[in-house]
Amino acid sequence: MAVIAALAACAGGHGATGEPGEPGGFRVFYPDAAAAGFRARVGKRFYIKPVADCRYDNGHDARWSITGARVEAGKLPPGLSIEDGAIAGVPINAGEWGVTVKFSGATCAGKTYDAITVDVRIVVAGSSATK
Repeated sequence: MAVIAALAACAGGHGATGEPGEPGGFRVFYPDAAAAGFRARVGKRFYIKPVADCRYDNGHDARWSITGARVEAGKLPPGLSIEDGAIAGVPINAGEWGVTVKFSGATCAGKTYDAITVDVRIVVAGSSATK
């Protein structure tokens, strides 16, 4: 599946404890971010949804949840918005943006965590008449 709309490079969740993939570890992130991040294009639908690496102390996968998500710092590209942690919309301007998304009310395996932040870099390419 071709990724359309923005370039998002994500850093791990600050405020979570434990190492990702380890027993008791927890992190929230936007998946499939290449080293350079996601690609986007003006006028094309963009959608990324956060996921979490959440495990019980015994290493088994566990459920996670958040009660809210918002842009803590920076700006999303015009045409994109955030709802329930998902960044979506149709970018209307080419350019580069950096945002920090703050997840509140995070729980993993029944444990409550302080707010978690994830840095996202978004680069929107201009429209093109050719493929």
